[in-house]
Amino acid sequence: LAGVMNAHYPTRAAFWSVANRLSFLFDFKGPSLSCDTACSSSAAALVLAMDMLRAGRCDVAIAGGVNVISHPRHLASHVALGIQSRQGRLRPFSADADGMLSGEGAGVVILKMLDRAQADGDKIEGILRGAALGSGGRSSSYTAPSPSGHDDVITQALADAGVAPQAISLIEAHGTGTRLGDPIEVEGLTRALGPQTRALVGSVKANIGHAESAAAMAGLFKVLAQMR
Repeated sequence: LAGVMNAHYPTRAAFWSVANRLSFLFDFKGPSLSCDTACSSSAAALVLAMDMLRAGRCDVAIAGGVNVISHPRHLASHVALGIQSRQGRLRPFSADADGMLSGEGAGVVILKMLDRAQADGDKIEGILRGAALGSGGRSSSYTAPSPSGHDDVITQALADAGVAPQAISLIEAHGTGTRLGDPIEVEGLTRALGPQTRALVGSVKANIGHAESAAAMAGLFKVLAQMR
């Protein structure tokens, strides 16, 4: 499953081919599809892969995301929307934040059920205990996130993982460095984890920019590197 967005290629883009070209090349069987849910694309691919493994639809799943800036129109559209940093710096959760910066990247994980990975003697980098997908529904505007939507999906993920909110010590957040999005994300996290939470919050986007359809993979890799 591949998370992918942005289609500014002169020859147009075939998102379906991102996943299926790999399935063809490596002779992979089973579900092979691409997900375009904007900046959550690789997260959606990851959750769908987990669901397929849990449902027994496959024994091994490959999930990832890719983001390529192939045309100046990509950045021009961000400037037109007023979300591009004029400082040239992405500062998540900072009073000096003035917008995002785009980044390119690609990342892939190989997933198995834990007992299968242990039986196969695989090197296990981390355990995904739970996940959730959700939309915030109607908010103050189409481009504005919803604090209640953040709260709902985080609460669902914690319930799926069987983890109490009080047990969370570190959060790899979306953290795009925008004055609209970051405070809403903090509000959603506070609602889900409780006002007494002492969890640390960070965003890898301060280091590599916003990788859009590969952003969730970048955040996951950062957490795995921290645990290592």
